[in-house]
Amino acid sequence: MNVLIVTSWYPNDKSQIAGVFIKEQAKALLTVGLNPIVLFPYDGSIGKKQLKYNIEDGIPTYRANTDYMKNSFISKGNSLIKTKKLIKKVVIKEDIDIIHSHVCYPSGFAVYFYSISSKIPYVITEHMSTIYNFQKKFYNRLLFKKSYKNARRVITVSSFLRDELKNMGFRFNSEIIPNVVDAADYEISKKSDKNSFNILFIGRMDDDEVKGIKYLIPAFANAVNKNKEYDLKLTLVGDGAKRSEYEKLSKDCGIENNCEFVGRVLKKSIPYYISNCDFLVLPSIKETFGSVLIEAMAGGKPVLATNCGGPNDIVNNKVGILVEKENVNALEKGIADMIQHYDEFDSDYIRNEVHNKYSYEAVGNKLKNLYLNILEK
Repeated sequence: MNVLIVTSWYPNDKSQIAGVFIKEQAKALLTVGLNPIVLFPYDGSIGKKQLKYNIEDGIPTYRANTDYMKNSFISKGNSLIKTKKLIKKVVIKEDIDIIHSHVCYPSGFAVYFYSISSKIPYVITEHMSTIYNFQKKFYNRLLFKKSYKNARRVITVSSFLRDELKNMGFRFNSEIIPNVVDAADYEISKKSDKNSFNILFIGRMDDDEVKGIKYLIPAFANAVNKNKEYDLKLTLVGDGAKRSEYEKLSKDCGIENNCEFVGRVLKKSIPYYISNCDFLVLPSIKETFGSVLIEAMAGGKPVLATNCGGPNDIVNNKVGILVEKENVNALEKGIADMIQHYDEFDSDYIRNEVHNKYSYEAVGNKLKNLYLNILEK
């Protein structure tokens, strides 16, 4: 089966992180015997009007830069037309059976327009958490509505994102299939000192403060002060405009010696930090999924997360603890509970949870079965 992935985001020379989870899903399709072909029409790292083709990690990949004009509105319209033509070209050349759009704005719009004159079915996986802002413009809302409605399935990575889209008034045939995490990069490391805990945070530190660090630091300070019998350390991996403010907050809370701000690191370094932590905390205000939770679990680590969307589908009492979001006291209690009940978590069980639900094979087979079901009808 030949699957054309038309994606709004994908790793490129400017950023190896952007849309990396979409590339991982393409690898998942390859793992289960399908033939994924990627079309990324919004690659700003290459010249305008170019179409580049390469085999990337075993996947035929077409790259173009169709959105390059100074006037944003005109550029988006021009990009839509050009992308539709590229889809038609690749569909014919690669003998495509089904099209899979990742992120409806704008790739799903182009796939919808192509589908008007084609019998090839399409599905959309939605990853974007800011659709509400985009759909405020009437023409965008109309295109979201048409694109979702005519897709054979709209896949979301969590029930939270599905419900959010439906609460905006969009109607579609829904399916929940999570992102992929490659557990092969992670190994289980056993805890050696029962009286010390290294707590890990991984995430950005941007102005929107969506990761909830302003609640985590005072919560951690309270935990340090109320659990003197333990040596507690908080390692924060990530960077952004608010980093210096968070560093100052740790000093104001009197825990600067307990906090280490590492800054931004390469993705390949993440397994090292997970291996050297005891548990990971994700104190977010909003998450559509929460890949970092799965990465920590792949290393056998329990997780502490807030009840903020995506984590609700991931965290159960066998892999971690869920607490109320935007609540310092709830986070503090979560940290204390994690410390006191740490020995009750089974590292092997946690890692197997990742293999069973989020591995290349697990996600790839879910997608394969969905495609087969659509094509049989």
